[in-house]
Amino acid sequence: MNGEGIVSTSTQWRGAVGRSTAPVETYLFSTIAVIAIVAFAVGGGAPPLAAQAVVLAVLVAVFGLPHGALDPLIARRIGLWRGSVSFAIFNLGYLVAVAAVVVLWMLAPGPSLVLFLAVSAVHFGADWNADRAVWLRVFAGVALLSLPSLSHRDEVAGLYETLAPGAGFAIAAAQFWIAPLALVGMLIGAVLAARRGRPWESVELTLAAVLALVAPPLVFFAIYFCALHSVRHLREGFAAESRGRLTVGITVLYTVVPILAAVGVLFAVSRGASLDARLLQIVFIGLAGLTVPHMILVGLDARHSTRTRSVLV
Repeated sequence: MNGEGIVSTSTQWRGAVGRSTAPVETYLFSTIAVIAIVAFAVGGGAPPLAAQAVVLAVLVAVFGLPHGALDPLIARRIGLWRGSVSFAIFNLGYLVAVAAVVVLWMLAPGPSLVLFLAVSAVHFGADWNADRAVWLRVFAGVALLSLPSLSHRDEVAGLYETLAPGAGFAIAAAQFWIAPLALVGMLIGAVLAARRGRPWESVELTLAAVLALVAPPLVFFAIYFCALHSVRHLREGFAAESRGRLTVGITVLYTVVPILAAVGVLFAVSRGASLDARLLQIVFIGLAGLTVPHMILVGLDARHSTRTRSVLV
């Protein structure tokens, strides 16, 4: 790494740890979350499931996928590819990982759903208390995914049955009993974040907990995933890259291709199923496939950043 790169990495790290003001996604998520909480708390009925599924699919495609589209840039940053041949090999490996997850889901939907929820809990929980104990982040992620079962148990079970027939009710029941303990851990994380000088994380955690309890599960997931999680990763991803045009080009390309693939799959599989069922399967099984290689790269990037900081120190 040259001197300019070391300075850039060091500056980014100090900025991330020493931030004294809330990032843009805090304001975006907080505004939308408060509006949704008030709307549903005063008796606003849930939209039809088909409408929720369509809106979720559109929002995930437009606002959710782009943050994962930065994965090739993460891979380049940590040295997984440098030229056209290694780039092709990286893409092939990525596609194999996605396909393996999807095939596994087709063969064993129940265990795959449980594994997806566990992996997602670890991944989502990392949005807060990044420099604190792992258990804090895990509790936050588990609470995010379990709290909807506490107040919308039947609805969550129905969604899970669409994704994993025969296992959905048992998984929702397990989350129902896990949720109170996870909520305690999530609130502890909110308190510790405030004491560590990041009060905006406390606001995000608190609003996410209330939103998960009040809003319909799909509405909650759409708001959290698209307005907070994805925006945060996009902002951090663009901040870590110096080549603006390349970053934008790869983000667009790796967003459009999965969308076209999902549309093709939507018309090719699940014949006879309702539109909302097909959309839910495409969105969540597709996210499961993309989450595994994405998490691997994020983990490798974190280790790479840790090694870089140790060299600087």
